[in-house]
Amino acid sequence: MEIKLEKTMGLRKVKYSSNLFLTILILLGILGTINFISHRRFIRFDLTSEKMYSISKSTQNALAKLNDVVNIKVYFSKELPPQLATLDSQVRDMLDEYKAYSHGKLLIEFIDPASDPSLEQRMNFIGIPKVQLNVFQKDQAQLTNVYLGMMILYQDKKEIIPVIQDTRNLEYDLTSAIIRVTQKEPKTVAFLTSIPEQDFKDMTTRVREDLEKQYTVNILDLKKEEKIPSSVNTLIVMAPEETSERAQYEIDQFIMRGGKAIFLVDTIKLDKKNMLQTQQVKHNLDDMLTHYGVKVNNDLALDRYSATVGFNRGFFSFRIPYPFWPKAIAQNLDQKSPIVNKLGSITFPWTSSLELLTGRLKTLGAEGTVLAKTSTHGWTTSGSYNLDPGQRFEMPSEMKSIPLAVLISGKFKSFFENKPAPPKTAAATPEQMQSQAQESPIRESPLTHILVVGNSRMVTDGFYQPGENASFFLNSVDWLTMGDALIGIRSRENTEHPLKPTEPHQRTTIRYINIFGVSIMLIIFGLARAWLNNKRKTAWLDN
Repeated sequence: MEIKLEKTMGLRKVKYSSNLFLTILILLGILGTINFISHRRFIRFDLTSEKMYSISKSTQNALAKLNDVVNIKVYFSKELPPQLATLDSQVRDMLDEYKAYSHGKLLIEFIDPASDPSLEQRMNFIGIPKVQLNVFQKDQAQLTNVYLGMMILYQDKKEIIPVIQDTRNLEYDLTSAIIRVTQKEPKTVAFLTSIPEQDFKDMTTRVREDLEKQYTVNILDLKKEEKIPSSVNTLIVMAPEETSERAQYEIDQFIMRGGKAIFLVDTIKLDKKNMLQTQQVKHNLDDMLTHYGVKVNNDLALDRYSATVGFNRGFFSFRIPYPFWPKAIAQNLDQKSPIVNKLGSITFPWTSSLELLTGRLKTLGAEGTVLAKTSTHGWTTSGSYNLDPGQRFEMPSEMKSIPLAVLISGKFKSFFENKPAPPKTAAATPEQMQSQAQESPIRESPLTHILVVGNSRMVTDGFYQPGENASFFLNSVDWLTMGDALIGIRSRENTEHPLKPTEPHQRTTIRYINIFGVSIMLIIFGLARAWLNNKRKTAWLDN
């Protein structure tokens, strides 16, 4: 009996060992398969709403289009201070994802310049500086020098990211650098303005710096009435004043050649010393824009749900909601447009309302889209403007959503379709005048796009801030110039989620629910518990 029991136990041990061995083999096989697949296809589960920890579709598409090998050299010091301890792994993690989507077209190398004295001497020449940081060691503050740069190489071209302090904007910087080195010619964006060039440069430093990261940026003088260069991909008509017929002709013909255009049109000008005083602006573009299917109204748009703005009064400063600065939140942005569908809000300071002329657009066979609008509590004012933030704003009985930014797309008829080319009013040589007399305007454009906003202030240094407004303008330029190549990256980095506007009575209701709701629920729970206990006790006594 004992021998039989021992045999049974032995068989059980053998069977158990076999099952354990088989289970281990199956697990190893599963892990090997996962490892094999992961080397060929990058898989990550990112549960954040904006997919903040995964590279965007825009980057994936850019990497998929690579025709040749791009080299990325990461110059990181081996020993980083504690505050940057995770930066190295974060950058490596991101570059692993880049490499996976490039299908072998990215070669990535991490280099510590301190390990090669000759390389360390060349780092400044390359364009990657030594960064000095504070480090606390042994209860003392010390200085340490580290390298945190990156170089992107393709054939005979190179781009430098001098310093990487975090990964928030690294995807945009890296993808745009890859696009720059791999494209045959850089795209060109041009500002066409009535403002003297030096004044214009002084007031648009920030926006030009942002654009110059990706494009060649030119400034053209509207008053010179010159032909828009064929190298320009996107034309930004900014703060035009008294636009001559010849200048209108040059803008029109640029669009007829298939150029993309952004019109930032002011109907008022703010006094430089006192920004709450205004004067009318005559831009002379009403007829031409109406011809394309958009009307810029000679008014200012207001919204009950507006941005909170800071003002100074003597020695005091204060911040209040200011209806003259409508704030279009996500629900009032076109969720089908890649220009705005990832943005949380856009603020339009002292802006004119717009109108899509559906009849004219239908005649042209073009499409019009309202990209941004006020809430349903919007209204307009015209004539003499009182911009005082301390005034009591009288809201009309009827309010509605008012378009603040629109996009029209299609094949447009020339504004000069049935007109001769107008002469140049600026000084012209006899040869130029003869050449102009022989001009024949292009009468219809290929498929193109025109974006219109009723103010130019939002892109000047005083109002252009990193975040939603900057993203809206840069997204507009990116989409018109390059399609979806970069637009999906920047938007998610700057998305805020403002609370949905509520009425006063709704806020009061929510406040009382927060104050008394939990107490009432506890009382109800206690009464229900007591009733159930009493019911069980009665049932037990009855039995």
